[in-house]
Amino acid sequence: MGVLGNAVRMGVVRASELIEQGMNRSAISRRTKSGELTRLLPEIYASATPDYMERCTAVAMWRPDALISHRSAAWLWGLVDEEPSVVEATIPAAASSRAPQWVRLHRRTIVRSGLQRGLRVVTIEQCLVDVAVSMSTAELEALFDKAIGVQVDWQAIANLCSQSSGRHGIVEVRRQLRTCCPMTRSEPERLVARALAARRIRMEINARVGQFFGDLVCFRARVIIEIDGRDHHIDPRAFNNDRRRQNIVVLDGWIVLRYSAAMVMAHLDIVVDEIIETLRKRRKSINSKGRTLPVHLRAHTSP
Repeated sequence: MGVLGNAVRMGVVRASELIEQGMNRSAISRRTKSGELTRLLPEIYASATPDYMERCTAVAMWRPDALISHRSAAWLWGLVDEEPSVVEATIPAAASSRAPQWVRLHRRTIVRSGLQRGLRVVTIEQCLVDVAVSMSTAELEALFDKAIGVQVDWQAIANLCSQSSGRHGIVEVRRQLRTCCPMTRSEPERLVARALAARRIRMEINARVGQFFGDLVCFRARVIIEIDGRDHHIDPRAFNNDRRRQNIVVLDGWIVLRYSAAMVMAHLDIVVDEIIETLRKRRKSINSKGRTLPVHLRAHTSP
């Protein structure tokens, strides 16, 4: 047990390391049969049931020419929270792609790479392109809204699309770049912004209006959309602050539409229809070129 304990420090080890520690092939075979060792891949062993990180490590040790990619890379980059069901990696186009069921190998030429948790991975930009092929639309929308502008630069993704024109997933990535709604602060807020974008209505997200910020703001129509979470209803101070802020912007010529998070989640279409109708009416009544209010409302506008 001493040899095994010294060799398997990180849970995953090469057979050559075990041999260097004094264990011969027969001993490795015996310990594998007894369950002390688990053979994960050719020449790669673990001392116990490996977790997902250890499986990624095992693949990297088994295939030094591989880059962890696709959903596995998304997990390592922190783009997704749920551990994928398999370990995905990219290997050179001419390499053999035979692997056990829990490993999925992709063959292609990758020039750039990054490093996450000590493992070589595809760049975060390449990762977003890779997962566009396998993720559902809802998953991909949430991923882009979370990542763009925070973890990933929009222009870097656009540049990669230009360099990779014709590859699988590029069309969907370009669509996501056109419609993504980054910087939202809650899921209901994100869903409203996405639903509006799908109908070609763009509102600025968490934009400053005077001394305050609005969840979604249309300066042309002077409309602010506020999505209230549960805290808004149970915290008297938050409720009163919101009412004070609303009074100030309304007196300054703005319209404020408020929706509870529960209303958004249950009746998204109704909420979006009402917002769009309000925006259209306001845009018709306001001189959009100068972003000024009609004469009868200008008395309430700050200098």
